[in-house]
Amino acid sequence: MRLYPEQLDTHLKAGLKPCYLVFGDEPLQKIETVDRIRKAAHGQGFTERYRFSTDDNPDWNQVQDCCQALSLFANRQILELELGEKPPKEWAERIGAITAALHPDLLLILHGPRLSAAQSKAKWFDNLSRQGVYVPISFPDARFFPRWMQQRAEQSGVKLQKEAVQFLCHAFEGNLLGAAQELEKLALLNLPQPLGLLALQENVTRQNHFTPFQLIDTLLEGKVNRAQRMLLQLRGEGVEAGMLVWSLAKELEQLLKLRLAMQQGKPLGPLLEQARIWQSRQPLIQGALQRLDLHQLQLLIAVTAQLDHSIRRFDQEQAWLLLQSLCLGFKDPKALEFLLA
Repeated sequence: MRLYPEQLDTHLKAGLKPCYLVFGDEPLQKIETVDRIRKAAHGQGFTERYRFSTDDNPDWNQVQDCCQALSLFANRQILELELGEKPPKEWAERIGAITAALHPDLLLILHGPRLSAAQSKAKWFDNLSRQGVYVPISFPDARFFPRWMQQRAEQSGVKLQKEAVQFLCHAFEGNLLGAAQELEKLALLNLPQPLGLLALQENVTRQNHFTPFQLIDTLLEGKVNRAQRMLLQLRGEGVEAGMLVWSLAKELEQLLKLRLAMQQGKPLGPLLEQARIWQSRQPLIQGALQRLDLHQLQLLIAVTAQLDHSIRRFDQEQAWLLLQSLCLGFKDPKALEFLLA
């Protein structure tokens, strides 16, 4: 079963599943989602908790013992397992053993960073998501971010004018944790409410943050100017050009395969399913394919090859200039043709 964070409370009121998988790169929603599962479990008698992280090289025998042994003082236990960026090689086999050992008095919460394509297709993930609930964590879509900001302000006891909501969305784009903390601070300042633009400009420091995945999605949406701003900030934050190139090349290669298959008369719906593209992401891919024809995709991939060459020569300045051109190429293929001439 797959649920989004806003659907979780209704689900938890109806009862708990044997396991919960919470994965994504947005820290605030991930922290709060795991905490809500813990609280619901505590209310149903899961009063003992064991926590392990693959980053700490846990003793897997000890983890397995938690699955088999019950406490004399508490009948129900929570086993939390956090997967780091690079889990040990044997982790998939170990999680398979834990899956087989699940029982009604043991609740498994597995959480970590955004899953790779390979991980989301792995046997362990398929088995656990069938038994339990997968909660993907991501940043709110730009269209819905103002609504999130308004709701969060109300939770913090802060009333905002319309222009103040927009200001905070720009100031904390990609940084929900920073936004939540800033709203709590504003609540403590006892400023006259509802807060307007001037009050926020005097009391708020911008803390927006972007990820490579947000940059890619923005490019697929065709929002080139916004992507350029994101690219500059990512560079300023020390993100390596090589990581961006690898992610972009992978996305473009997938789009090219889909475009070629479509030109052979194959319907897009089944192609998206075969490519294991999440249903929530399918409209984004469909929109990109409507904007990017075969020629443009081929040009974009050719530029990623130039980018790879620059990175191998450790020419970072040239790589970032090419990345800027690549972003422009998502809107205007003529920029790419000039670059490759």
